[in-house]
Amino acid sequence: MNNIATNRQPKKITNILLGLIPILILVLVISCEEDPSELGANLLPNDTKLGYKYDTMIVTGTVHENKPMHTTNLSYYNIGIYNDSYFGNFKGEFACQFYPTSFMNEVEDIITIDSVILYLDIDSIYGLTNDQDIYFNIYELNNDIEMDSVYYSNIDIDSYYIKENEINTDCILSGDSLLKFPLKSSFANKFISFGNDIYDSDTNFREIFKGISIIPELINEPGGIINFNLTSNTDSKIIFYYQTTEDDSLSTTFSLSYRFAKYINDYSAGLINDYIENDPNENDSLLFVQGLNSVKSKLKFEDLKDWKDSDSVYSVLNAELTIPVAEYDHNGFAPPEQIFFYFSDTDSTLIELEDYTTGILGGTYDTDQREYKFNIPKHMMNILNENIEDSIINFTILNKSYYPNRVILKSGDNINLNITYTKH
Repeated sequence: MNNIATNRQPKKITNILLGLIPILILVLVISCEEDPSELGANLLPNDTKLGYKYDTMIVTGTVHENKPMHTTNLSYYNIGIYNDSYFGNFKGEFACQFYPTSFMNEVEDIITIDSVILYLDIDSIYGLTNDQDIYFNIYELNNDIEMDSVYYSNIDIDSYYIKENEINTDCILSGDSLLKFPLKSSFANKFISFGNDIYDSDTNFREIFKGISIIPELINEPGGIINFNLTSNTDSKIIFYYQTTEDDSLSTTFSLSYRFAKYINDYSAGLINDYIENDPNENDSLLFVQGLNSVKSKLKFEDLKDWKDSDSVYSVLNAELTIPVAEYDHNGFAPPEQIFFYFSDTDSTLIELEDYTTGILGGTYDTDQREYKFNIPKHMMNILNENIEDSIINFTILNKSYYPNRVILKSGDNINLNITYTKH
């Protein structure tokens, strides 16, 4: 009997376990339906529970003119004239020194000068509908470029040349990748008329060749802007083609070295003139943003003081800011791929939002929704906890020193800031 009883005992245990399984499943299902935000909440005393809050904030915007920008030895420059009814009139001029990449020692052997051509490696073209709408004049400089000076976009390039020193015979747009300027024979002859001595040193070369300037001339409205590339291994250069007694096809390359630009904006003829530098305490219904030293806009969190509890410490889990694009024709200027935020009001020192440095800012253009969307939780937490005194955010295009892209944005009630946070 004892053996029989012993053999049946495991079946009773199995039956008990099978009966417990449905109860365990029911407990797990009920637990999974609990709000995840409440998990662990019962570990805090009732008077210190955090709880997530979701709210919106009122954001207003204003348009402001940028200060002159530093243009010394940049990698990209913009030349041209463009007039339109939105942003007004723009003009871009350029000046630089040039040097031979290797100094020639065979000047006395040159028997024929074939040509001297200035090439510009085009990165992008804006607003230009016809390659005959803009003409570029090349002038030889008669005043030195000071290599220990810093040049800004309001520099007076006119003081570096005289119009009698025009040296190009043509301006040729080759597709959308290269701009060519055949230079006059009188200028080409200077490469050999002073002998080998000018190639002995940079100083000797600069005494004869002080540099060149590129000045646009508007032929047909509205004109256009050409952005060209001066990074390493670029095709932007001057090439001197010649023949010697030994060879019938030789060339020497001159790089475009120390350089700067002048960028002029006249807003009086554009829609922007009704908005720029208005009362900074009033919301502009439209916001304007353009690269180079044109315009920026500012965002202000209007109800921050009323909304914020000064006795609380905030933890911001998410802060999503959305700015829609206004319904205007961009006239050959693609909206900038990304908008850049900074919170310093000193243009010479752009203090980036922490969200940008940590890679979560966003701000790229959504072509389907026609809007820019940003994530700024770290910055909002710094504002709410008073780690930052100024709550105004400045914004412009990313790489504004290089490109003239621009966009018109909606302001006021069209801007949404949705914030998820805790306070304790």
